[in-house]
Amino acid sequence: MLLTVAFALVALGLGFLLGRRGDRRNPDPSAGTDTTVAPTGLGDSHEGRVLDVIPLGIVVADENGGIVYRNTTADALVDTWVDGVVGRLVAERLVAAAAGESSSEQVRTPGSSSHILQVVARPLQSDDSGAGVVGAVAILEDITERSRQESVRRDFVANVSHELKTPIGALSLLAETLVAETDPDVVGRLSARIETESQRVGSIIEDLLDLSRIEGESPDRVELLDLAGLAAQVVERVLPIAEQRGISIRVEANSGVHIEASRNQMVSMMRNLVENAVKYSDDGGKVAVSLRSDDGGVRFEVADDGIGVPERDIERVFERFYRVDRARTRETGGTGLGLSIVRNVVLAHGGQVDLSSTEGNGTTVLVRLPTAAAVA
Repeated sequence: MLLTVAFALVALGLGFLLGRRGDRRNPDPSAGTDTTVAPTGLGDSHEGRVLDVIPLGIVVADENGGIVYRNTTADALVDTWVDGVVGRLVAERLVAAAAGESSSEQVRTPGSSSHILQVVARPLQSDDSGAGVVGAVAILEDITERSRQESVRRDFVANVSHELKTPIGALSLLAETLVAETDPDVVGRLSARIETESQRVGSIIEDLLDLSRIEGESPDRVELLDLAGLAAQVVERVLPIAEQRGISIRVEANSGVHIEASRNQMVSMMRNLVENAVKYSDDGGKVAVSLRSDDGGVRFEVADDGIGVPERDIERVFERFYRVDRARTRETGGTGLGLSIVRNVVLAHGGQVDLSSTEGNGTTVLVRLPTAAAVA
């Protein structure tokens, strides 16, 4: 839509553009990379000011493909007009467009903080019938963020498909075997396996729903919460799982610690941290939960003495579906979404989350939240 508007505005100012060649942005290769001359033509007109506001790079050429105008966004997007990667590409596409050839391609800018640009070039036709091509225009759009989001979306779909394929496939095979089985003991074992795999599918779906509600959205129904009370509820819910493996959970929570936040999201954040600590602790291990006021904010910390996280993985543990120990995850039913949910909840409430760990010596996750959360 924006491209269409840009092309329409260029066509509107075509008489100014192609009738007056001395625009302030007409590059002179012999004068260096960023030549500036007195503004005239479309650059001084109403149409020129409008084109400068549009968040697209607009470059116009005459009937020979020579650049006669470029807006401020184009100058910001192009590395250099004389010998830069993007500058050369735009010049080549304009010459081809002036000869009647439309094109659309992507190019990555050089450097460590590179961007991906979409360059669309089209011929400009005269309003007079039979006059043919009288110029060309190139539209430059920064699609870096769009490409990143598309890549994230593809990875997310692929990961969800993979994570659901395993338990659903197991359920199908178990059910098929169960139909033909008559031994009561075998039937009991198969039924137990079906229940386990069903719970795994349910956990994945529940975490996906939590993540979809939290990610990119403002917390709903913000209220004043007693975090000590919420922490006690979370620990009580996780305690039966911990007791089965002889894991002790010690809680140190100062009373009177309050925060303005979403109750559902705070519970989800705390539950995922405590459950993770239990899941990745060895039998007979210890988990410590700490909650206190700290410098006008809230400090919530969960520490365990479990398997820990290798240094190479610490930067990635908050990614969706990323798991350090896949064998342990299969055993405990983890989905790889817990820490991603934690990160999104914390960021949505204007806080910070940090993880420190030593492989084989446990992990500590520290969440800092403002007392009156700066809700996004």
